[in-house]
Amino acid sequence: MNNYKNRNTMKQKLYILGISVILVILAGTLMKINHFAGAGMVITLGVIMLVLIFLPLALINNFRTENEKRNPLLYAVIFITGALVFASMLFKIMNWPGAGALLLIAIPFPYVVFLPVYLITTSGIKNYSIYNTVFVLFLLVFNSVLSVLLALNVSITKISQSLVMGNAYRETTAIIRQYSAEYSGEYGSTKHANLPVTADQLLATISQCREILVNKIGISSYPVNLNTNQLRKLDNKSVANIALLDQGNRAPAIILEKDIRNFIQALGELKGGKALADKASDLLLISRFNAGGDSWPQKLFGNEYLSWVLVYLDSMEANVLLLRKEALSLM
Repeated sequence: MNNYKNRNTMKQKLYILGISVILVILAGTLMKINHFAGAGMVITLGVIMLVLIFLPLALINNFRTENEKRNPLLYAVIFITGALVFASMLFKIMNWPGAGALLLIAIPFPYVVFLPVYLITTSGIKNYSIYNTVFVLFLLVFNSVLSVLLALNVSITKISQSLVMGNAYRETTAIIRQYSAEYSGEYGSTKHANLPVTADQLLATISQCREILVNKIGISSYPVNLNTNQLRKLDNKSVANIALLDQGNRAPAIILEKDIRNFIQALGELKGGKALADKASDLLLISRFNAGGDSWPQKLFGNEYLSWVLVYLDSMEANVLLLRKEALSLM
């Protein structure tokens, strides 16, 4: 009788804990949707409670209530599968590094590891209901669909945000070019030819890199309209690597780095241009991606969403024009 009461008490506590975890995750999700402060912290707390507290306690309680305490391997695999799936979802929602790789493991893991273990361990149980197996299969399918939709949603959000940022850079570029034309003569005129270093070559290389990427994915026009189906073409992390890096020393990204460094060096040679050269190194991302490991082009273009690569190029164009204008004041 006491054991029966203890089991009921434990179940009640688990129910309360489970409801609490669900409420925390739900609250974090609603906060995330509405962009409230602290949403990420609440979701992270909910997932940690689910994986490290509720799931182990629920499995242990269920294992102890089995009269024969069978299938310990199945319980271990259930915990590993649950932890892996929820951790990958959390990483993807929070846009943490390694989220993509974790999802690549978490999505097939239930089919490759959990399902075989489940079928083998339950095949030896007499009178085991086939409905349980069907339920598990449907649960696995739901998990896969949810994971894929989650990944797509986060990616599209990043793409949309990047395009908005890219539009801001292009508007800035247009204003700078208009200002240069109105107050300093036409861009590239004889007046600017005396500048120790012109930005013409660098701007041409930036434009060439952008054109290569756009043509590579078959986008008819750039910038891309946020309401078109072409938006999903920017959800790619390999295009920039293939188009800008896989050509040896003549790769567009290698040429771009060379032109940037030549531009920065020329700025530093101006009288009083050292501070301007340091500023250029920061704005053009040379100092940011220059610390050991992979080369600058590999760090910038090797494993990044195509949408953000285009934003980098747009920002470079705007910053080169700004730096060029400031360099004129030092002449």
